[in-house]
Amino acid sequence: YTISMKLFLLGLIYSIQSLVTCLADEPKAVYKNLDAVKTKAIIAKFTKEKKTLVIIDVRTKEEYDREHFPKAKLINFFGSDFEKKLKDLDKNKAYLLHCQSGGRSRGALKKMQELGFKEVYHLDGGILACKKSGGELTD
Repeated sequence: YTISMKLFLLGLIYSIQSLVTCLADEPKAVYKNLDAVKTKAIIAKFTKEKKTLVIIDVRTKEEYDREHFPKAKLINFFGSDFEKKLKDLDKNKAYLLHCQSGGRSRGALKKMQELGFKEVYHLDGGILACKKSGGELTD
């Protein structure tokens, strides 16, 4: 093969791969790390569009009882039933994960990706970042 023939074949292969990717009818999953300001915006967007965004607090019950986001569902990252509780959730709903500072919820985000959840947002910096930016919690 000449160099021009090789380049032509490589271009053809690339074009076919691009076409197959575009035609794939499986929508891409969404996994995003958001700062506190973007987190507020995503919550507002879901509220305005009357869509469900399930907020999951992955801290301990004691931390949750001290303060938490309104309507947040508690699933303790360190609980022995953590993975089972995740598996029981609807993978097609949208979720927002948070913890105190972002470490545990980042681990939960990774686990939800592995389990095939379609739309998961992560509050980077956790409740501490939210409070620092003026976010409201319940006591």
